[in-house]
Amino acid sequence: MNVKALLVVLFCMSTAIKANHDKADMIIFSFDRPLQLYALLESVKTNVSGVDTVTVVYRTSSDEFDYAYKLIHDSFKEARFVKQGTQPREDFKPLTLAAINNSPNKYVIFAVDDNIVKDHVDLDYCIHAMKKHHAYGVYLRLGFNTDFCYTMNQAQSIPVHYPLESGLYAWQFCNGTCDWGYPNTVDLTLFKKSDIINTLESLSFYSPNVLENAWAATSASVATRIGLFFAQSKIVNLPLNIVQQDWHNRNQQELLPEDQLALFFENKKIDLTPLHQIENKSPHMEYCPTFVDRT
Repeated sequence: MNVKALLVVLFCMSTAIKANHDKADMIIFSFDRPLQLYALLESVKTNVSGVDTVTVVYRTSSDEFDYAYKLIHDSFKEARFVKQGTQPREDFKPLTLAAINNSPNKYVIFAVDDNIVKDHVDLDYCIHAMKKHHAYGVYLRLGFNTDFCYTMNQAQSIPVHYPLESGLYAWQFCNGTCDWGYPNTVDLTLFKKSDIINTLESLSFYSPNVLENAWAATSASVATRIGLFFAQSKIVNLPLNIVQQDWHNRNQQELLPEDQLALFFENKKIDLTPLHQIENKSPHMEYCPTFVDRT
């Protein structure tokens, strides 16, 4: 069944949508990246509306990093910071599930600390669109501009898609390749909790990378469902470095954690201005950041 036919069927199944009062929680994963976490939180505060609770699940490797995260929390008091303990491989899954379950909100959006929200996005509108079109998720990292897959280092075609309203489009995961065929991601994708919680509870994972890899292995179960995307992607992932040992992801190998810590204690932050509405060709984009003083 093509996308257009599927949307017609789903629309006929749906009843009139009442005023939308559902909200989304945001869960951010971070480890030893103070500058990048600060930039993500700043970009969320500037560009995202409709988010309810923000929980940062984080770990640090030293007292210095721990103090930096305390300063970040002081700057973003609206966020809830949850520090992992001395056995992070054991507490990561329980803390993640608790962050999902300990809220009455029906939607969740995950993020990692190398994400940046580069354009305004209204999660209330995204939730309304998900309900109306019975979508599996809203993929803020995808758009007509993302025709290259950085992680696989190859071009990717924009799949067969169908226009909806207000710049939104739909596609079926089974028609996508590379990033477009990867429905389960922690890069700022909006999900309905009831669609994913049973799967997440059944998986074995102990870090964000292992979570995403295990979750990706279940993608066949949602292959015929649809995802929604905007004409231009709303976020970008800056693969400046890797801080974990679980997965070797392609990265720039710069702005290492110790460099970030030094700059952070010099009262610097990443300048987000050049990233506003940037035309990234891939959800992941190599980039050399500039820095300005934190106020």
